[in-house]
Amino acid sequence: MNAVLHPLIHEHDIRIVAVAALLCACGAWVTTGLFNRYLISPPHHKTRWLVKTALIAGTTVWCTHFIAMLGYRPGVAVGFSLGLTGFSLLIALAGSLCGLAIAGWRWNSAPVRLVGGTVMGVGIASMHYVGMLAYRVQGTMEWNIPCLVLSVVLAMVLASGAFLVGGESERQVQRTGIMTALLMLAIISLHFTGMLALSITPSSVAGHFSSPETFRALALVTAGLAGIIVLSGLNIALMDHRNEREHKRLLHMIDDMPVAVMTVEPDSLRINYANATSRKLICSIEHLLPVKAENLIGTCIDIFHRHPEHQRRILANPDNLPHNARISLGSEILDLKISAINDNNGHYLGPMLTWALVTKEVEAENRILHLARYDSLTGLANRNTFHDLLEARIHSGSTELSLLFIDLDGFKLVNDTHGHRAGDTLLRETARRLQALCDDRSKNGCRVSICRLGGDEFVIMSESNDPAFNEELANTIIRCVEEPYRLARDLHVRVSASVGIALCPQHGTDSETLLSRADIALYAAKDAGKNDFRFFADTMEQNLQDRLRLENELREALVTGESLFVFYQPIVNAQTNAVTAREALIRWHSSEQGWISPAVFIPVAEQTGLIERLGQLVLHRACRDAASWPDEARVAVNISAAQLGQGTLAGLISTALQASGLPATRLEIEVTETALVNDESRVMEELHQLRAMGVHIALDDFGTGYSSLSHIRSFPFDKIKIDGSFVRDSTTRPDCAAVVRAIADIGHRLGVTTVAEGVETQEHLDAIRAEGCQEIQGYVYARPEPEPHDRETIDRLNAQKTKPAA
Repeated sequence: MNAVLHPLIHEHDIRIVAVAALLCACGAWVTTGLFNRYLISPPHHKTRWLVKTALIAGTTVWCTHFIAMLGYRPGVAVGFSLGLTGFSLLIALAGSLCGLAIAGWRWNSAPVRLVGGTVMGVGIASMHYVGMLAYRVQGTMEWNIPCLVLSVVLAMVLASGAFLVGGESERQVQRTGIMTALLMLAIISLHFTGMLALSITPSSVAGHFSSPETFRALALVTAGLAGIIVLSGLNIALMDHRNEREHKRLLHMIDDMPVAVMTVEPDSLRINYANATSRKLICSIEHLLPVKAENLIGTCIDIFHRHPEHQRRILANPDNLPHNARISLGSEILDLKISAINDNNGHYLGPMLTWALVTKEVEAENRILHLARYDSLTGLANRNTFHDLLEARIHSGSTELSLLFIDLDGFKLVNDTHGHRAGDTLLRETARRLQALCDDRSKNGCRVSICRLGGDEFVIMSESNDPAFNEELANTIIRCVEEPYRLARDLHVRVSASVGIALCPQHGTDSETLLSRADIALYAAKDAGKNDFRFFADTMEQNLQDRLRLENELREALVTGESLFVFYQPIVNAQTNAVTAREALIRWHSSEQGWISPAVFIPVAEQTGLIERLGQLVLHRACRDAASWPDEARVAVNISAAQLGQGTLAGLISTALQASGLPATRLEIEVTETALVNDESRVMEELHQLRAMGVHIALDDFGTGYSSLSHIRSFPFDKIKIDGSFVRDSTTRPDCAAVVRAIADIGHRLGVTTVAEGVETQEHLDAIRAEGCQEIQGYVYARPEPEPHDRETIDRLNAQKTKPAA
């Protein structure tokens, strides 16, 4: 490494070498820029640009060589041959011209660019070594052939690489920076690698040599002239680049812009130029103008304005520019942009107008704005618009208004049973009815507006906080909604509405509070049985908070499973008193509230989607416990309506049976008729899958809700469980006894076991046996009890409850 660097460092003046490198970099950059102009110029200008480029390129190569030689310190007297020196310059120019011409001939061809770069590299090498032949020294010059060959190869490879990586575009250099760097390296590497190949042995023989000072002076003059040429080339390239850029920008603005362009005389505001796009657009709207397209030039721009005075005031002062305007011209809309044209000295020449027909765009903007503010299905104001209206009403200083939050009861059933198209039709018809109701009320002096919040939720804002007025309005809404709907030719449905009412300022003075409290009142109306209304009350908020707290505790309990227990109540044969099955019943002990009734937390689980996780817990524990019962009685597990019809129940039950080892024939699944109504076909399909596994299926709470004999006919249930309300009243009410007798008779005739629930007294037992029920479940035999492995934990929890405070 020292052998390589020593001649470069100790035999050269680093400062002069730096000047040579700087000049080379500048020349390479100018060469690349001029060559790019040659590529993109029209055919009749190509020769001129090629000559300029070759002149700069050849001069750069030659100057770099001689300035670098100026910094060379051979340690002997040196001189040069003027003839060979001049010839070396011609070689540099000729090599550059040939290489650039070949590469530019087909710039989009990589092989052609490669040949051009190789020719230029040969020219650089030829210039260098012819220049070295012109070098006269007082000594003997010897050449290291491998190093000499390496220098030539480097020049050829780097010059070829410069043209090769310049880009694939047909008419333009794409990577000017890389091309410049490689050209510079081709020139510099040739010189210094070539100088490494040279060794000089001093000689004592006198000769005709110039003094070093004379050589330096001549080289400085040569370098100065070359520098002037390179700088001149740089100036030409910069000027041409700037002019071309301005020219292209002007052409692009006038010819290729997607809008029309017109220029106007500053004093008279008469149009003195219009491009082709302007004339074409004028032809399309000339029926809206008092002038034909061919007569546009010389016409005042007042023709575009119904009242041009304002436009004239703006254009009278260039300080008002640029200015944008949107003009309605009959059925069309024009988008107008006016800017000032100034000369090179900044003097105002006049306004330039760019304009376009934007009728369709404005229509699209209006549609987007409408979609942003109105519900696309019903056409009612949406949530965002409603909030804006409510905020504006509150901030206007008015303290008298009310919100009526409306939710459709039974909409989900219509949507699930008859499809989303029917559901959408129902929502549109409901919106139409409610909008007509609001319009009618607004005519009577009290403004009433409506919006759709989403789903089947609507909200009405009334500018009255009178409770009597809002009570009457809520009743009208309920009556309006409960009228029959015709969704198709042969499809008629009925739904109802629940309404929650919040008054301002009684129940809140800001939009979020009012809407939240109207929602709470709506929830209370639904909880009270639906198809009704409720005003907000403070106790409702507390009840909601209690419910949310209960939901959070239930979620935590489902994560740990430690405070949830499964109790079992036996089902016995009415004649033999033998236990045939035990029903699994979930029980929950809260650390804060103690034992919580299933009637309280089961509805919460159903409403929050926790019922599926709760059902899985009961199923797995029941199967595990039943597997250890010595009497091998079946275990009955209640399945929620939310778990049926999803296509997952068979897999869950199969997993629970496999994990516990319980035979499928010892598992009874109890379903209610509510589950059958939601999606009967899918539910029945799932029940048939369970029956095929060997699982027994019982129809629970028969006689209430949606009870229908069609369900018994469409699926062969193993059991029918008579609801306990009929059993308890069968001893005092003949109608209830008749219901029990009828169900027992149906079961007997169909060969289905009937089970009487809620048998609590001996009197009930005697009556049920007399009516013919085969199985009994109730307190008369046993209350629900935990398994022995849970008994100790439950006793401890009960003891904590009764333990006196310290």
